[in-house]
Amino acid sequence: MAANPLVEMVNITRNFGGVHALKGVDLSVFAGEVVALLGHNGAGKSVLAQILSGVYPPTSGEIKVDGSPVHFHSPNDARRHGIETIYQT
Repeated sequence: MAANPLVEMVNITRNFGGVHALKGVDLSVFAGEVVALLGHNGAGKSVLAQILSGVYPPTSGEIKVDGSPVHFHSPNDARRHGIETIYQT
């Protein structure tokens, strides 16, 4: 496994008004890994995926791709970095 993650989310928080959807979430994805997000309904899995894919910005925290901080303002921004959500049908 590579020493540095390809994608890293550090201390991600996302609020929707007074609702705290995510609080202090960390995620590291290394080359060659297959990652699954598991949890109960309302745990924040979809919100985390939507932040990573540029649908929502994090309220706070940092996203890094290849060790460099990135700020996705749209799904197209994330796609340019090779990140895209594929929804099941």
